Amino acid sequence: MKYQKEKKIFFRERIHSLNIFLFLGFNLSLISILGFIWFNSVIEKVV
Repeated sequence: MKYQKEKKIFFRERIHSLNIFLFLGFNLSLISILGFIWFNSVIEKVV
């Protein structure tokens, strides 16, 4: 019984960390895409 309870808590923690990784990955990709577009527009203005 005790083992099952610990497993459940561990599973919940894993899902939580997975959500954080997904959130961070999404934010990083969004920032990189926006930064890439902004960088291209800056280069076009300079050249």
